Amino acid sequence: MPDYAPHGNYEIALDPRYDHVIRVAASGSVNIEMLRIHNDRTNEIVEGFRGRPYGMVCDFNGGMIMTPDAEDAWIRSAASRVARGWSAVAYHFDDTADYRSMVRAQVTRVFDSIGVPWFEAADETSALAWVLEQLGQSTGT
Repeated sequence: MPDYAPHGNYEIALDPRYDHVIRVAASGSVNIEMLRIHNDRTNEIVEGFRGRPYGMVCDFNGGMIMTPDAEDAWIRSAASRVARGWSAVAYHFDDTADYRSMVRAQVTRVFDSIGVPWFEAADETSALAWVLEQLGQSTGT
């Protein structure tokens, strides 16, 4: 199958305050080519954890939907990260997010299939607090 241009938007970074939390902001229609970029960047960060537990906070405020092949690839790659310490994920989106019910169904299907504890939060603050609680840390606020 030919490669196509990446579709969708992903921003991935290590949280500057909490060194075991990865921040993801995703929006748009994500294809497998974009997911490969996401996986490469995520794996770079995860390697630095050296197997220690870490969590992820996902911002889907713009709405995000994956193609079926991207979803399948995400499940495979995410399962390998669970084996390398991925211990919790919380996601949030606002009321204006496109495809909200579809996004919820898709991401929970992925999280359930790989066995990582997950939480749908009302906002970024709640998402971070839940992830830190799962990791046994505190926001200090």
